[in-house]
Amino acid sequence: MKMKSLYVRLVMMFALAATPHPFSLAQSTAKYLYTKPDPSAAGGIKGRIANPAKPVAGVFAIPPDEPKNVYKAELSGDGGRDFSFSGLPMGRYDLVVLFDNTVYEGLSLTQEDDTLTPQDRKLIETIINKSEGYFEIKVIHRLAGTTGDGNEARAFCTFYHAKPSTDITGVFYPDPRRSIKLAVLKDVGPGWQIVRTREIHVDFVKKENGIPRHVHTDILSGIRVSDSVKNIGELDLASGGRSAGK
Repeated sequence: MKMKSLYVRLVMMFALAATPHPFSLAQSTAKYLYTKPDPSAAGGIKGRIANPAKPVAGVFAIPPDEPKNVYKAELSGDGGRDFSFSGLPMGRYDLVVLFDNTVYEGLSLTQEDDTLTPQDRKLIETIINKSEGYFEIKVIHRLAGTTGDGNEARAFCTFYHAKPSTDITGVFYPDPRRSIKLAVLKDVGPGWQIVRTREIHVDFVKKENGIPRHVHTDILSGIRVSDSVKNIGELDLASGGRSAGK
């Protein structure tokens, strides 16, 4: 009986390992999700969200030439609206600013003009909707790329799981799970294929905040970082303005 019980437990363990299942939130955010600052790099970014004047859930910096790297800002001040990055290697960065029910982003999805055809967009939407079955709802907020075999496209998305869930540690989460992602796709000839997804932020949210309102703004794009901390001043995201920074 003991051997049979052990066999059943092993079969269940392998079955769980083969089934798509969410990581624990603490694991994915604290240990795996964000790129560590480079202690040898003196560069950084700091600023303040002046408008909207409400609590900030997160500010993230992504170099467009290395979208696998996602840096998370330290938040401080009233509602966490002051943000700072340190240890950023020299280069350009795009920012994503997340509130409870709104996301602002300045991501450079393509270095060239967006030439995706309606057919490209339809195929990309289909392949994204078929991915990661745990998330039953996918919303493509913005999509851009270059049409043609071997070319690339990127999609800024929200993946959403509306039902309660239990993570691999056995912790039960009654609220829906929301994942803000950047998907990188390639035209492989017969069609488009997802070559990488990069989770920018994952959290559990109230249903009314599930799919955030999306705003693309150029003031969050192409911030150049050298060998010092760049102050980009106060950001008025609601109207698309930026005060004079250093």
